[in-house]
Amino acid sequence: MSGHITQEGKGKWKITIEAGKDPATGKRKRIIRRIEGRRMDAQAIMAQIITELRQDKYIDQDNTTVGQWLNTWLHDYKKSSVRLTTWESYEMIARTYLAPAIGALALQDLRPEHLQKLYNDKQQSGLSARTVRYIHTIIHAALKQAVKNQLVFRNAAEATTLPKQEKSQVRAMTISEQADFLQVVQDTRMAPAFIVLLATGLRRGELLGLRWRNVDLALARISVEENLVRTNSVSAYYQPPKTEKSKGQIPLNNTALDALKDHRKAMLAAGYCSPDKPVFCTKNGTPYIPRNFSRTFEKLRDKANISKDITVHTLRHTFATRLLEAGVSLKEAQELLRHENIATTADVYSHVSVEMKQAAVNKLDQNLQTGTKRAPKPK
Repeated sequence: MSGHITQEGKGKWKITIEAGKDPATGKRKRIIRRIEGRRMDAQAIMAQIITELRQDKYIDQDNTTVGQWLNTWLHDYKKSSVRLTTWESYEMIARTYLAPAIGALALQDLRPEHLQKLYNDKQQSGLSARTVRYIHTIIHAALKQAVKNQLVFRNAAEATTLPKQEKSQVRAMTISEQADFLQVVQDTRMAPAFIVLLATGLRRGELLGLRWRNVDLALARISVEENLVRTNSVSAYYQPPKTEKSKGQIPLNNTALDALKDHRKAMLAAGYCSPDKPVFCTKNGTPYIPRNFSRTFEKLRDKANISKDITVHTLRHTFATRLLEAGVSLKEAQELLRHENIATTADVYSHVSVEMKQAAVNKLDQNLQTGTKRAPKPK
């Protein structure tokens, strides 16, 4: 491996390095760089390139921009390997936040400070720490592939500092709120859907993904096999759950079972009860779009005068809280909630109600009173 320098004008130098054969083509590989400055500057650059070649760390100069690479990464590396909903969220982040800020930069010129400024600016503009961290996740993954492709030597995202993400506090319905909600819901056509949510802890997409073939009223159970999702390009479609743990047989209590039996009679009368039909559908028998289902919940919640921090997603948390109140063990709850990791179940169980905390400490009264003036007097 050798190199030489040729002067092409005042302060202009041509560096030529013989770099062996190109493994892809078998042809002789020659690296040429032109720089302006002193001869010693050219010598230093030539020495650096030769060292990088010997250490297999050399990256060819490339004019690809960050925006161009993000587009390539999204379409050639991710579109066929992730769910459509996931891919659309990646594309939205790249288009909305990354491309306007750093898209025009040459990929090889991207430095940690460019990304750090982007993160800081977005957080100062009011974007949540969670979203900023998601922006980081996307660009980090794209740059990781760029390193593998030898387009860049280092992943600039690895040298950044991310905002601290505050853990969101999810609140379950109190027993009183649950009763108020059910009283408002009871005479609506979607009452069975909300009863099943509160009785099983299903996720919204799992509930709407149920078809009549997944319901066994004789054995009092339902089978989770699919989610109903909506994307920008597809109005609604069924897809398998992300993990095998999310699939499974879910037992029904008597309240949910009775609600489903009555619901089935109504659906039979309407002609919407074939095996492939959704259990919970629109008045026309079509799948219930997830966002529309959430809007239905919000209207009923508001009618029941329940705080807006209760969403359709927190009904699953409400189910978990009722399990805790009933004395269900952590392991049993994990199975019912179909959590991959028991730590997730423990985290859900950590958000207990004020009433439960008070009841728990009250149990210590008898032990604490022993030996004090408040101890019960012997009979």
